[in-house]
Amino acid sequence: MIPNNSVGTAQLKNNAVSNSKLKDNSVTYKKILPGSVGIVRANTGQLQVRVSGTCAPLSAIGSINSIGKVSCNSTLPPETGVVNTRNPGPTPTLINTVPLASPGRYLALANPSATVGAGTPASVGSVITVTCTLAAGGSSQTRSVTITVGTSQSIASIPLQVQGSPGNATVSCARTSNAAPTLLIPVVSVTSSLNVLQVA
Repeated sequence: MIPNNSVGTAQLKNNAVSNSKLKDNSVTYKKILPGSVGIVRANTGQLQVRVSGTCAPLSAIGSINSIGKVSCNSTLPPETGVVNTRNPGPTPTLINTVPLASPGRYLALANPSATVGAGTPASVGSVITVTCTLAAGGSSQTRSVTITVGTSQSIASIPLQVQGSPGNATVSCARTSNAAPTLLIPVVSVTSSLNVLQVA
């Protein structure tokens, strides 16, 4: 009979006790010193190794493998959007604006919708031109739409798209008419969305 606690580390030859010398289930977690089993001794098919690694900007963790290494997937770019309504005059009127922070590269999208009210008998048949410009960090796009005044309200859209650098993204519009200066034309309003996505 071997007295309790009479055989310790000093009495055991290195590698003298191997797996074949241990009874099944004789060593439980209570017999394992905390922190003594690392990834080399662990069965990574039965547990998740501590996660390591990070993802770059505009990406996020997509998966984690058995040894804790992360794989990254691209994320949707940050987006900012505003919607405003204005009544443009003969000179450009600012409809909306969004600041573009530095550093970065941006895609700006706008879709101004021009509404011309119903005309009077004298103004029916007049042509109103609405011109809108989308500008973003040194780049711009300008498009126009013509609307013939009728007896009921008329609406037309002006899709715009441009890529730009940091600064401001803006939408501005102006309206002109071929009607005589003394002729009262219908009210013109423009409602525009402005959405900005950071793409780099």
